[in-house]
Amino acid sequence: MSKAQNDDFFVSFTDEQGRANNFEILAVIEYEGRDYAVMLPENDSPSYNGMVYVFEVAEELDSDTDTYVGVEDQEIIDAVYDMFIAEAKRLESGD
Repeated sequence: MSKAQNDDFFVSFTDEQGRANNFEILAVIEYEGRDYAVMLPENDSPSYNGMVYVFEVAEELDSDTDTYVGVEDQEIIDAVYDMFIAEAKRLESGD
């Protein structure tokens, strides 16, 4: 679980070595009653590899800071990613 500095569409995580990893939030997808953020690391981020990442958005009742939880279930990752791609295609086609 990681707390992140959130600046609307960008978040910054600090890794175990103390390096900042900056991500752009591309979309928040609801799947099976939970919210998942699809994120892309910035080009200069240590974690940049051209892939998107899926994090569960955890509710923080006593804080304005969102908490993101890494998703390990490949079925959830695949489902959220497929929904993200479908929505991107829909928006691209203008539907």
